[in-house]
Amino acid sequence: MCGIAGYIGPKGADSVLVVALERLKYRGYDSAGLAVLNDGEIHLRRAAGKLKNLAELISAQPLEGHCGIAHTRWATHGAPTEANCHPHVDQGGTVAVVHNGIIENHEHLRRELQAGGVVFQSETDTEVIPQLIGQLYAAGPTKGDALGSLRAAIARLDGSFAFAVLFVDLPNRIFAVRKGSPLLIGMGKTYGADGQIDPVTERVTKHRRREMLLASDVPALLPHATKVCYLDDGQIAELTDQGVNLWTFGGVPVEAQFKVIEMTAEAVTKGSFDSFMAKEIAEQPAVLARLLESRLRGGDLVEPEVGIDLKTVSHVVFLAAGTSWHAAMLGKRFLEQLARIHVEVDISSEYRYRNPVASGNTLVVAISQSGETADTLAGLRLARAKFIPVIGLVNVVTSTIARESNGVLPLLAGPEIGVASTKAYTAQVLALYLFALQVAKAKGLLSSAAEQHAIVSARGLPELVARTLRQAEEAVGEAADIFSSAQATVFLGRGGEHPTALEGALKLKEIAYVHAVGYPAGEFKHGPIALVSPHLPVVCICPHDQMYEKMLSNLQEVRARAGRIISVGLASDQALRDLSDHLFPIESATEELLQPILSILPLQRYAYQVAMRRDCDVDQPRNLAKSVTVE
Repeated sequence: MCGIAGYIGPKGADSVLVVALERLKYRGYDSAGLAVLNDGEIHLRRAAGKLKNLAELISAQPLEGHCGIAHTRWATHGAPTEANCHPHVDQGGTVAVVHNGIIENHEHLRRELQAGGVVFQSETDTEVIPQLIGQLYAAGPTKGDALGSLRAAIARLDGSFAFAVLFVDLPNRIFAVRKGSPLLIGMGKTYGADGQIDPVTERVTKHRRREMLLASDVPALLPHATKVCYLDDGQIAELTDQGVNLWTFGGVPVEAQFKVIEMTAEAVTKGSFDSFMAKEIAEQPAVLARLLESRLRGGDLVEPEVGIDLKTVSHVVFLAAGTSWHAAMLGKRFLEQLARIHVEVDISSEYRYRNPVASGNTLVVAISQSGETADTLAGLRLARAKFIPVIGLVNVVTSTIARESNGVLPLLAGPEIGVASTKAYTAQVLALYLFALQVAKAKGLLSSAAEQHAIVSARGLPELVARTLRQAEEAVGEAADIFSSAQATVFLGRGGEHPTALEGALKLKEIAYVHAVGYPAGEFKHGPIALVSPHLPVVCICPHDQMYEKMLSNLQEVRARAGRIISVGLASDQALRDLSDHLFPIESATEELLQPILSILPLQRYAYQVAMRRDCDVDQPRNLAKSVTVE
């Protein structure tokens, strides 16, 4: 959700921070701001709305300084106004803070601080942090002790948070704290070699200095940082122009572990596409091919080490949210059919609050594109507390979920910037299919012939995806022209296409703001069919699978009530075409279990095309965040 950035170095902090915020926009935001230290003062620039508003403000009111922090805010407490923008400063103007997360006891702290004479300037929960730190830094046993003030403040805060702090009298220093929400430290180039003129102080330097950065995600570190250190929960960092110092909340020093950043700046740009979503839809053949390359060697299935004896597993619980939950529903079908084990699919935010029963030989699989989804992470931790092993299925292998799981299955989808997941979803589905094969093989349920069929089917998938994307484009555009003004849409699917219906509806809701619902088609007669009218588009997902004849019956029911039918099926299916107002053509998968990967493709494009015709921001839809890091 909210994005944090920080910079210390020879460049103007404002310019570096604005670019960093641009790279964090995908997380979702409704306001932005920054604070820069210069000449013993904290200088603020904040603006509600799009980041361009902040950039225009800075252009009109330039900032000087080489040390600063910045923030994109996704509103939780308080409306998206300038007063509620981060950074927030304490009453004395000595401390500035940017924050991601929620301070659950903020009302109690606010009343306590107000009783002591503090006047608050915002409605946010965040403002209690600088006000509290400012008081601790100004008086008492932690007076003038930045680290001591931080530790004393942290002890008073309840909730999940990551925040960065500037102290007005500590130039070239940024403090960072993590408890729950992600925070990364970037290390850049050294500058100011001995005997040279330091570009910041304009004096001859005696010590080399280093460019240091802070961010909520790796893209915001590019292109300045070459290495990254991931803060763990319960750690405090002090960034200086000499490097970084780390401590636990209890004050124990920790050695910073830096890794080379493998992501490039080009990977987080649109290239020749008009949006990240369009780019990421088009990348799906390459993403699936990359995933297959990592899991297949010649005619054999590679079994990645997950730290668990899969042969003993008799019960799997999938934890997921949103799009990942739809992928998990397909994972259930794969595991039950191929490995013949009992599978539950749990919405992460519900799992942790129902005191789930932990039986023997249970495995939890936590699915999250970002690897930072707060509810899924909380469910993972509950499972680990019950001594249940966990596998993380994530796109970011350095994420918290990946680090806290017993084993990791990487998606290898590359950075996904668009808020509405596309390439990560199809990668999740394929990864779950390959995982089901792995479990089946470990249990001795995958014959050599079945393994070869599965491998051949999977290898052909990227080309089928590429062909489906090409052939469906014209039909999708024609339907979007007609139905972009529709206020509601129903999606129907059966068997493996029920999750496709749910995912197609979610995409249309997310980026086009159209009320859309997905149903298992057999359930349609049990109430929802009352919605059908000549004004209602009904999307029927009808590939040539075992449920094909049943789906044709559902189409007939919609047609008999004058509903407008958009079908998803084979281009050669004349019977389906005759029943439909529009047909989105798809290829046929060699393995029926993999068909939903092809079926979702025109629905991703349809949501995109409808959103574009409704003048919606497809990459940053209103009210949404890419990585939901708070409950």
